[in-house]
Amino acid sequence: SSRSTMRFHVILLVAAVILGNSAVGEQQSLDCTNRFISFLNTFSTDSCAIRVKRSVQHEFQHVVAIGWITSKGIEYGCGGSLITSKFVLTVAHCAADGDAKVPTVVKLGLKEQGRTDDSSLSQIINIKEFRTHPQFRFSKKYYDIALIELEREVELNDAICTACLWLEDTTPEEAMSAIGFVSPGFSPNFDPILRNVTLKEISGKECGEILPLSGRTLPDGLVKEQFCAGSDDQDTCEGDSGSPLQVERAEINGDMIPLIVGLVSFGTPCIEGSVGVYTRVSPYKDWIEEVTGQSFDYGACSRASQCKQRKRTETKIESPPNIPTHRVGLLWNESNPNPYQCGATILLPNQGTQYAITSAYCAKTKQGPPKFVITGPHRTIVAIEAVHVHPEYKPGEPENDIAVLRLSRSLHESDGMLPAKLCRRDGFLLDETDYSAYRSPSHSTESTQGRIFERYVIRINNVDVGECTSPEYREKDLLCGKSKALLIPKICEVDYGGPVNHVGDFMNIPYLYGVVSTLSKGCTDELVATRIYRHIDWIKSITH
Repeated sequence: SSRSTMRFHVILLVAAVILGNSAVGEQQSLDCTNRFISFLNTFSTDSCAIRVKRSVQHEFQHVVAIGWITSKGIEYGCGGSLITSKFVLTVAHCAADGDAKVPTVVKLGLKEQGRTDDSSLSQIINIKEFRTHPQFRFSKKYYDIALIELEREVELNDAICTACLWLEDTTPEEAMSAIGFVSPGFSPNFDPILRNVTLKEISGKECGEILPLSGRTLPDGLVKEQFCAGSDDQDTCEGDSGSPLQVERAEINGDMIPLIVGLVSFGTPCIEGSVGVYTRVSPYKDWIEEVTGQSFDYGACSRASQCKQRKRTETKIESPPNIPTHRVGLLWNESNPNPYQCGATILLPNQGTQYAITSAYCAKTKQGPPKFVITGPHRTIVAIEAVHVHPEYKPGEPENDIAVLRLSRSLHESDGMLPAKLCRRDGFLLDETDYSAYRSPSHSTESTQGRIFERYVIRINNVDVGECTSPEYREKDLLCGKSKALLIPKICEVDYGGPVNHVGDFMNIPYLYGVVSTLSKGCTDELVATRIYRHIDWIKSITH
């Protein structure tokens, strides 16, 4: 197909090209006013991204360039993301270029704008198979997603690593980064140079005012597997097809993991205020797992994506000592020994009788009161003899969300336990307070009975503790704190009924300040607890 250019600021859009899908024998003419067609133009694409940001060294280790081997060398026309050591995620319309030829190679370890990276870290690997989604058709703009299987596994290094997927039904609350690459002009074997722009989702209504969302290629309009994104002054451009729209979220250990939200599919010409349509990745999780044979649950993927040169942040989420501990789990049935259905805190025994503190929410459930407590690593199970729910507690109300449990026997150091002391006033708070939390194992990789949970504490600085952002919570005299980390969804869960405590200097005795409330919706949201010192007299009326 012919390519023509105009050496001015205005780009003469390329004439129509023919895309083909050799797998289904389908071929049709497509509108080339679209800057997402998978071919290279003869002009520089520098003008196609307004106010792009340069990426830092090895910032986007998963982004790849998809190329076609020609008589002149390799021509790169689409982007993608490495999601396992052998599979690249991209869009289906990159299955053929303007001459109906399939791509043949993938380049990894791409250079970043303004960097002179070590070219020895890059790799070019042949494509074994280009698998478009089974429902994709070139005549429509739906199901625009594909997986490239490479001939061999990628050797991960400082410049190359895998990404994970954003699995939520909606886009993230924060702005997203669209990663693409630019060419210094049309020339064989050019090195693709990474650039990124910051975009946010825009409504379907606003998108439809800029971009026609109907007609032959979009007979059903924009569907839930697609979304629009853009900004006033930046967008993705030609050559970006298949490249990721992503966010970075922190693992508990502080590693920043890229999560692919969408893939560049199509849109308006690349001008100021342009809009792009993206394939939403989350609806295709099952298909991606089926083809790759790998779990993309958040926990499984982030742990498999252990890379060199990851960016890091401080999450303030710590692993407390397994032994001794003051936290126990509540059980309703011995046959389901999941220790994180609800939590409780063991108190110092009084005249040989052992008590524990939990929330009224956990003690008064639809399945009845808890029957047992289970300790940490020792997994000792002890029966609960009596449950005392605060008499003024009302289900669904935040006040008086506290309960006292009497156990059938005492728990000692031999059980791996170190009982806590009740804090009689908030002013005794020293420097940091720990909110109890945990991590569930991957459901797709562990059996129900054999799953291993990990306990964490969300460490809140003293200056962050006490004052709730919600006036309603302040009026209820609740204890609040805010974690500053933006985590991968679902890898950290709040331990309802568990302790809010501080470990004191004297013999490392834990001091209990609060009980984690169900008003705490997540580890990165506002953490809410019932204050202990407000209920000391009621607790003592039971334990003494």
